[in-house]
Amino acid sequence: MLTRLAPVALMLVSVASAAEEAPALSGSWTLNRELSGDIVAKINEIAGSQYMSGGPSWAAETWFPWGTNFSEGQRVSMREFLLATVPAFQAVEIEQSPEEIKTIHGEAGVRIFHLKRASAGTSAMTGERVTRQARWQGAQLVLDSKGKEGRLAEVLTPVPSRNQLTYALRLEQKLLKAPLEVSLVYDRAEVR
Repeated sequence: MLTRLAPVALMLVSVASAAEEAPALSGSWTLNRELSGDIVAKINEIAGSQYMSGGPSWAAETWFPWGTNFSEGQRVSMREFLLATVPAFQAVEIEQSPEEIKTIHGEAGVRIFHLKRASAGTSAMTGERVTRQARWQGAQLVLDSKGKEGRLAEVLTPVPSRNQLTYALRLEQKLLKAPLEVSLVYDRAEVR
């Protein structure tokens, strides 16, 4: 009886481990502009004007040049930073192992996410310490970066039938009018 059940048990274990295998995301990916959302338009919408406006109500008649309120300069700096990151989304390289995921956005944009534990990093946006964690949610890879001032959630979904990768991101930051939500589509770069 046991010898008859052994092959069935082995087959069930093989099917279960195959179902748990993570999709292969490793490689280089290039942005498909036609299928992707307009990042610049979204940033302009949620980060406000490129100009500073307003000012403290008590500063209307002083000898000091108060042209803005005290958080307005930070908002404009945030807007400029976000717009400066747009070229980094033109291509992404992903290195994947059973323990970690590494995303590379240009020369200076390397991030490491561990799949079994949270890790620490530094936010390029604010310089603050952030915790990073990766997890598989079915075939989707979820990358989560949290700091004191904000949160960045990214969901990467392979589309094997089209040799593409969808990349949805949501940035929550207190200086923004609303969260920045962008959907991007990447094509797998040809290996040369």
